[in-house]
Amino acid sequence: MNSETRKHAEFSDRFFASLIDAILIGGLTFLVNSVNFSIFKSFWIYLLFTLIAILYKPYMEAKYNATLGKIAMKIEVTDTNYNYIDLQRSLMRSLILIVPSLVYIVVHFFAFNNSYVTGSDGVIEFGMRMGEEYPLLTTIASFLSYSTLVDIVVYLSDMSKYQRSLKDFIAKTYVVKKQSNTIANNA
Repeated sequence: MNSETRKHAEFSDRFFASLIDAILIGGLTFLVNSVNFSIFKSFWIYLLFTLIAILYKPYMEAKYNATLGKIAMKIEVTDTNYNYIDLQRSLMRSLILIVPSLVYIVVHFFAFNNSYVTGSDGVIEFGMRMGEEYPLLTTIASFLSYSTLVDIVVYLSDMSKYQRSLKDFIAKTYVVKKQSNTIANNA
């Protein structure tokens, strides 16, 4: 498909798509983890919902070319030839979110096996105790989370018509306005 026929998504479209996804997935994950950290204190519940959250974006972008937020904002992810992306490319695109999450899984594994941390009364106290007991791992995970900020800075610095973020450069993708006649390749 010719690049002249596709309009690239604007910052506001991408921002609101990310906000919608953060509210949906982040809200659900926070709710489940709040109950888990307060009542069940189960690493396996944490792991299950963390893996769902990690795989949500790559799965949705590979299957439907968009997350729920992108669908709502009428934008989609394509490769640099404006074709649909596969799971491998979508996973590459999500690396800046996946890597910090994997480190957090390790930190939480230790935390859930520590009676001082699991003796907490809620999610905030759990997090504070986890930081006290595992300051280096928590700091590393937090530092890796800044990759999202770097992603935004790269996006805002790209003065080309493509307006690509760090994850777009890594995976060789574009985020474009959805054409009214396009249908997801695997739907």
